[in-house]
Amino acid sequence: MLRSRVLLGWLVALVLPAGGIGRAAGNLSASLRGIVYSEATNERIQHASVWLCDDGGNRLENSITTDTGEFAFLGLQSGGYILKVSAAGYDSTDIDVNVDFGTERGVSIFLKPTRTSPANIPGSALISAHELSMPEPARILVAAGMKQLYAEKNADEALKDFQGAIEKAPDYYEAYYQMGMAYLSMQKSSDAEKNLEKAVELSQQSYAEADVALARLWIGRRDTAHGEALLRHGLELNPKSWMGLFELGKLELYRNHLEAALEAAEKAKSLAPEQPLSYRLLSLIHLRQKNYTAAIADLDGYIRLDPNSPEGLTAKKILADTQQKLQKSQAGGEANSKPE
Repeated sequence: MLRSRVLLGWLVALVLPAGGIGRAAGNLSASLRGIVYSEATNERIQHASVWLCDDGGNRLENSITTDTGEFAFLGLQSGGYILKVSAAGYDSTDIDVNVDFGTERGVSIFLKPTRTSPANIPGSALISAHELSMPEPARILVAAGMKQLYAEKNADEALKDFQGAIEKAPDYYEAYYQMGMAYLSMQKSSDAEKNLEKAVELSQQSYAEADVALARLWIGRRDTAHGEALLRHGLELNPKSWMGLFELGKLELYRNHLEAALEAAEKAKSLAPEQPLSYRLLSLIHLRQKNYTAAIADLDGYIRLDPNSPEGLTAKKILADTQQKLQKSQAGGEANSKPE
């Protein structure tokens, strides 16, 4: 019974974390910000994983770079840190940084591509032709709002910028999408849905990010009839959306379509190898398949990335239980193989 409750909690918790775990302290004012670039092209890299570690290399908090390649860690104690940075198509790197109270420390990080052709590098923060067609003042407001939302973690100020952009460019569907993401960060799902629906409508379902985000909302409230169709359409537009693939894998798992779920989850992990959610999903699929060896590897991967959160502690319990199950199955196999 205990194991069933633990696994149920592990499954139900398959949602995006609201934020990093950070470090508890009373009066913290230091911040660490930066931008991740491609060394080959000088383009900003979106969706890179940036882990904040203490000076001993222990992981403290994770940040995923925004559409403009930016990351931020707020409310830090002063002292030395290590940044572990990785992105699909690039060599990972470790950066030593020192943070002081009351300062805004900005760093620029350049990643070397693992392949020689920049055309093969995923994750570059490219601006679409539609967005380039928007008035420059509106684009400036959207950029400012994204900084407020993703770096400053200030959704209220971000919304003001996005609303200002829409006033200048009413068909700026990227701004509606960003408004939807701001409302999601505020846990205002109804307002988020309205803005994401507007982004999907204005783009005529040609904007993959909005399609996937709205599909996740619909699927989350069990409207799979609409949500799945939009999710799959979003993945047709952007087959490298790790979040879209993760959501598809989760949907297939709930339906007990384990091979389809496994395929989607493996693709999501390959696109975002530093995202713990993919490892959690894979562990659940492999446990359902009774593939305990693979599940143990998945759980080890999750614990490596998220060792100390409540979910990480749950993973450790499931790992111990799965190791016992593997030992029993191996012992049973040996017993059955002995001649009578």
